[in-house]
Amino acid sequence: MLWLERKYLSRIVSLVEQGKWKNDNTLNHRCPYCGDSQKNQFKARGFHFTIGQNFVYKCHNCGHSTSSVNFLKDHFPVIHKEYLKEWLTESGKKPKKPQKMLSANEFKFTPNKELLNMKKVDLSAVAFKVTDKVDAQEFVKRRRIPKERIDELWFTPQAQSLGLLSPKYKDRVLGNDPRVVLPFLNENGELVGITGRAINDSPLRYLTMRFLDDVPLIYNIGNVDKTKTVYVTEGPIDSLFLPNSIAVGGSDFKKLDDSLKENAVIIYDNEPRNAQIIKQIEEVIDLGYKVCIWNERRVSEYKDINDMVIGGLSQNEIIEIINSNTYSGLSAKAKLQEYKKI
Repeated sequence: MLWLERKYLSRIVSLVEQGKWKNDNTLNHRCPYCGDSQKNQFKARGFHFTIGQNFVYKCHNCGHSTSSVNFLKDHFPVIHKEYLKEWLTESGKKPKKPQKMLSANEFKFTPNKELLNMKKVDLSAVAFKVTDKVDAQEFVKRRRIPKERIDELWFTPQAQSLGLLSPKYKDRVLGNDPRVVLPFLNENGELVGITGRAINDSPLRYLTMRFLDDVPLIYNIGNVDKTKTVYVTEGPIDSLFLPNSIAVGGSDFKKLDDSLKENAVIIYDNEPRNAQIIKQIEEVIDLGYKVCIWNERRVSEYKDINDMVIGGLSQNEIIEIINSNTYSGLSAKAKLQEYKKI
């Protein structure tokens, strides 16, 4: 909805540096991803402009591009949440009151049991059935999820059914989009949270729910050998392509237990011009972790591991690139300076 995106972009004009509307369909300001020009504080090379019925953002300094809705999510999460609520209302997708509530302890994900009205992604359909309909099977096939990891995935045709998992999410599940769901289990196999990836065009791509506030959400933590190299990614989907891997469900790697520090390899998404990510990489280097720094040209055009797989790189190639570009301490800091210039 072009008018709705314009409405919420207008709310940030006074909040961004050098913000001003050039015309009804073009908003200009300094880029918060790269910081824009360090020599000239009046240069503003970040632009929101329209493509079809949506606004997109692009910086002509660092080249970062994304939807304007995702821009709001990255830099103005409160405004982004308000946008989502209004978008859902205008789309006729206002959350409905759940009929029944269960506590987190009343249900666990198990390989042979369905979760309420959720259905497991069907492996044979993924492998052999190709349809024009955007459903869970087609999503998994399109993302090239390894067959041996598909059994970990669940599917719900209506996201609001997830609100049945815990009373704390009563009336809080936005939208009712179909989602592929990945469960976060602790080391005892107990369900502590989930993340659901929309398989349609919902502006709320990821829906994350935490059922136990004092337990960090770390995907696949109960299935890794901590005595071997443990690959640690941001997103759970990226972790599906790596052996002995976990995911933190975001970019906060500081929540990892110290027992992982010796063998963990931290793998951020490939965003060399994202100043916030660069700062976070510096922080985990200072904490003593080994970090993968994507300096190779083979992956320069890809944002994350899943993009690399879709782009044609094999699992072995990606692992080799990670291993050959993993550093710690002063070496990591030196490579990070090179990475920022890519």
